[in-house]
Amino acid sequence: MMEGRPIKFRVLEVLCDSGEMWSNDLVIQLQEEYGMKSNYGRDCLNFDLIEMEASGMIVEIDALIDEEGKFRVGTLLHKYRITTLGRELNTDLQGKIRKGGKV
Repeated sequence: MMEGRPIKFRVLEVLCDSGEMWSNDLVIQLQEEYGMKSNYGRDCLNFDLIEMEASGMIVEIDALIDEEGKFRVGTLLHKYRITTLGRELNTDLQGKIRKGGKV
């Protein structure tokens, strides 16, 4: 498990395990795990997801406007899935992380 490791490592792991996930659910999970419960933390985590999509590690498979306030009313929610590149990177990282958290 890569809890406590860099956030983007953890995103890859979570999406490998879950298959696909809405951005708001993923951000809420990461906020809890990394103690980033502020609006600033929420927005930083959301930006990390955008960067990961831009780099080809994850891909958007659906989107909708947040009318219920699950994330923030009026914002766009994204459903993400890990890509082949993301899976390969996750496998590589899993092989390098040892018990005790050292790479």
